[in-house]
Amino acid sequence: MTLTLHDSGSFTGQAQAERRLLERAIAGRYRITDLVSRGGMNAIYRGWDHGLERAVAIKLLAPLRARDTDERGRFRREARILAALTHRNIVPVLATGENGDACWFAMPHFGGTLAERINGEPRLAGDIVRPLLIALADALAFAHEHGVIHRDLKAENILIDDAGRPVISDFGVAILKTSDHSRAEITKGYGTAAYMAPEQLRGALDSDGRVDLYALGVLGFRMLTGRFPVEGSAEQIAAAHMTACDIPSVAAHAAGVDADLANAIDRCLERRPADRWADGAALRDALRARSARPVSRWKRLVRRLVVPS
Repeated sequence: MTLTLHDSGSFTGQAQAERRLLERAIAGRYRITDLVSRGGMNAIYRGWDHGLERAVAIKLLAPLRARDTDERGRFRREARILAALTHRNIVPVLATGENGDACWFAMPHFGGTLAERINGEPRLAGDIVRPLLIALADALAFAHEHGVIHRDLKAENILIDDAGRPVISDFGVAILKTSDHSRAEITKGYGTAAYMAPEQLRGALDSDGRVDLYALGVLGFRMLTGRFPVEGSAEQIAAAHMTACDIPSVAAHAAGVDADLANAIDRCLERRPADRWADGAALRDALRARSARPVSRWKRLVRRLVVPS
């Protein structure tokens, strides 16, 4: 979620109607204070929990979207997924409710996002990036063990608390591998192109949790180098992945980074899922042990010539 605050007095027209709709739905449980962000799918409001005396973030499905059975179902699934994933690096759900066109759930309020941190300081030091990646890899390992694939991991969806702890949010396009809808959902082009693995861009039916590890690699690459490994429009990125493009190494764009950290990120960004880390736990453990080794030059050459089918 993007934390762009709007003055509480600036609600006009449609925004005022939306706010009144939400206020009726929460029935005095929370006091709405600010509009944090709004997109085509939902809006995020900052509120105040009267009973517990703490700030909360309230996610509201856009009222027109709430009339669509599929969109409403996806929103409900997100709330249920978050409620089932109790992990210190995954945002929890505090409450949820529906009232007519108002579908909402409440979460703890966080002060900012990793995107804001990156935008303010484009290149982060390795000793900052490593613990962030360890925490996020551990959260992904937990989610994957519970059958959940996030599919839209990016800096904007990682919240940062006052202690600097990263917390994964926005599971709006996540899928449950064990659910009936997952096979159809996995072929849809949901996600953010710059962070999407080649098989996710293709809508491959055998996509699994390693698409999230690829996205985590993109995030690590961006934090250390100040750029994306593959840049351009969504169409250009998709086209690049369909050819034998070579993903640049971290070391080529960030001198002085610990070799094992660069190697760990490079492995996340391998074109073939089988060449990436097996799971988030393996990546987490390698980052802790500082044991990630580089891919050999010969293997890199071979992999450049292999275009995934």
